[in-house]
Amino acid sequence: MDMNEFGRLCEDHRRAVLSYAYACCRDLAQAEDIVQETMLIALEKREHYFQNADFGAWLVSIARHVWFRERGRRKLQTASPEFVEANAMLVFEPELYKDEAWEEERKVLEKCIEKLSGPDRTIIRSHFDGNMKYAEIADAMKQGLSWVKVRMHRARQALRRCVDAGLRRERFREA
Repeated sequence: MDMNEFGRLCEDHRRAVLSYAYACCRDLAQAEDIVQETMLIALEKREHYFQNADFGAWLVSIARHVWFRERGRRKLQTASPEFVEANAMLVFEPELYKDEAWEEERKVLEKCIEKLSGPDRTIIRSHFDGNMKYAEIADAMKQGLSWVKVRMHRARQALRRCVDAGLRRERFREA
């Protein structure tokens, strides 16, 4: 991604990141600091951003880590979940997260999971459905931890590609 595109995307999503940061800390000055740190980290890590992923969600996930680090460093109080829930519309586009959109993504994801090889499907289901840690999966499958990590990484990449293609096909059919 070139710097002009990166700058434009950061500017487009700055308000959402600021809203999220403010919902976490309830202090505008600290929220601005979190946004600033988030943008610096995003700039440094921009090569790790997946082009088809939601850029705003990526920035918010970075902001969340910055907030956790800052909160731990300062031993700050967390905003109540009710406050965050009540102000979620400031952060997320409601049209993108309707029940129908989630259901469509879930169906496409299920089809894509079934296309994975047996071991990859087992790793994905064990981790996400069974809440197993990688080390537990490695023990259960009698494999090394690095093998599980590599397979998980490859399976997630394959799922991302499959889901993206499946959603494009679904949207093409609707058009």
